[in-house]
Amino acid sequence: MTDTPQTALDTLRGLALRSADGPTVQQLLDDVTTELTGRTVVHRDQDRRPRRFVLRRSVDVSGISGLGDVADGVLWPDGTASVRWRGEHPSSVFWDRGRASVELIHGHGGATSAVFLDAADGSAGSVPDIEAAPLALRRAVDRALNAPVACSDCGRTIACPCASDRREGRVDAILAALAPWIATGDRTAIPSQTDRT
Repeated sequence: MTDTPQTALDTLRGLALRSADGPTVQQLLDDVTTELTGRTVVHRDQDRRPRRFVLRRSVDVSGISGLGDVADGVLWPDGTASVRWRGEHPSSVFWDRGRASVELIHGHGGATSAVFLDAADGSAGSVPDIEAAPLALRRAVDRALNAPVACSDCGRTIACPCASDRREGRVDAILAALAPWIATGDRTAIPSQTDRT
């Protein structure tokens, strides 16, 4: 029979059990884990939930990631975090020290912040009922999606040789269409097509 070497944690547990009861020893091991690794030990009987967040960038320091929500993430109950980057070349990263590492590495001095989508107690944030959107709102978004957007370089609203990205113009058109509804929350605030002329 081959002896399996004891881990440092097993040795510490054995030493602690000589002078303390099981729950006290477990609390000591949990505290040591938190101190050494920066994460919390979550036991089966604890009701802790992961929290979703987005990394929202207000200043594009690299010139690559862009502005807005650049990544999706989860803060796990043990304090670790997973981040999945958005875009053409997505990637995932895992941080053992959780939010502290995410903000230190990706925060760029406050240019990017973690915005939580779930409450601190782990309950999900409110998710809008898409089916409840009124027909007028749906039509306003449809018109904004199909409205001609000017090229930022030459100003043309048709295909042009510049081939510039018109995404910002499209977002502006959609936000302009939604502005009355967002500002008031009033479903009747969306102007109809005849009101716009």
